[in-house]
Amino acid sequence: MRKDYYLYLGQDKKTYFNLPAGWVPLHFVEAEESAEVPSIEQMTREALLKPRGTPAFQTMLSGVKQIAIIVDDGTRPTPVAKVLGVLLSHLEESGFSRENISIVVAIGTHESMKQEALEARLGSVAVSRYKVVQHNAQQSDLVPIQIPGHGRVVKINPEVAQAGFKVGISSVLPHPMAGYGGGPKILMPGISDFEFIREHHMTHVIHPRSVAGVTKGNPFHEGCLQVARAVGLDFSINCVYNQKGQVIRIISGSLEMAFAEAVALCFERLGHRFTEKVDVTITSSYPHTHGPQIMKGLSAPDVVTKETGAILLVAPVGAPIPAEFLNSIHVIKKKSHNKPVAYIKDALSKGMAILPDKAIDYNMAMTSMFLRPKIRTILVSPLISRDEAKTLGFEYSTSLEEGIGLLERSCPNAKVAIFPSGGLIVPITAWERSGS
Repeated sequence: MRKDYYLYLGQDKKTYFNLPAGWVPLHFVEAEESAEVPSIEQMTREALLKPRGTPAFQTMLSGVKQIAIIVDDGTRPTPVAKVLGVLLSHLEESGFSRENISIVVAIGTHESMKQEALEARLGSVAVSRYKVVQHNAQQSDLVPIQIPGHGRVVKINPEVAQAGFKVGISSVLPHPMAGYGGGPKILMPGISDFEFIREHHMTHVIHPRSVAGVTKGNPFHEGCLQVARAVGLDFSINCVYNQKGQVIRIISGSLEMAFAEAVALCFERLGHRFTEKVDVTITSSYPHTHGPQIMKGLSAPDVVTKETGAILLVAPVGAPIPAEFLNSIHVIKKKSHNKPVAYIKDALSKGMAILPDKAIDYNMAMTSMFLRPKIRTILVSPLISRDEAKTLGFEYSTSLEEGIGLLERSCPNAKVAIFPSGGLIVPITAWERSGS
């Protein structure tokens, strides 16, 4: 029996554990040891030199006056500062003045970033030398854009709308509703208006094809892509990861071709086959470590764990779960007369927000929390208390070892899956098709 099982708490931080003698580990989804990976800077330079589906990057800049670089926020692992550093140097060497370059943080409906976090995200040089705009989905000067063939209008950030050339920097990761994050999502929801995001997310979240690892026939993904086409993303820079959360390749080029190649590589590196469901899944929420985002770490375990089984979730969050989020759970229970599942399904069937006055990521986390399978889930997290875990619908354990001990007593002969990085796996199952 192996004694070196582990979970990731960060890219270079593991926690090790043993399994009980009676447990059978059917799956231990380890990161493949690959050849030494080039630096982020080197991969970015190579991506700019060899784009997919576009002319050479330098050629595309001909005649361009105003550039908007759209980057994702701190809820994603994208090494923005390093990619941005190479890109900005390239633009300056190409003759662009700093006054003609703006950096737009695609906040979507998340909270805006504080100055210290913004400097860590973008790099202090970029923040001090360039115009930096954090998108606000409810600001009054958003610019309307018609979506061809759909008779609908999305409003977008004016800094992006006015730019003659738009570059997106994001991470292509498994996403529980969109199939994969990154690519078109940098524009929708990244720099779109609140009402459009709300209607899109609430309408498509419970569609049977709106699941991780699926893009074809996925209305959640297709809605994001329609907006991105209408807005126009001239150049897309996509980071792809291994199970360690390490960027292994950066793929650039056209919105659709670069994203499609990044998705194919993500599926190849993070896809794992299952022929049967397991009794127990032990997983980390990594790389989802920002508050309610930890719910994304349950997406894959929920697919592969029996409803009569259990999940042990280790959540290495960087800050406590917001009190506002926890209170919102009580609000939903009260509004629904303690029947949240029926209440949420009814709201979603009408395309309505569950929490109309809250951020959409709160609404999405609530959907994931209340509508996920009723699988016993034990939470281990240093910044989440026993009472808070109970509010989230979880049991609580003070340590990974204690949690394993609790499960051993109820399931002494378990078939087990171990996901070192629960947010970095695409389940390929025998009982339902989960291809891209």
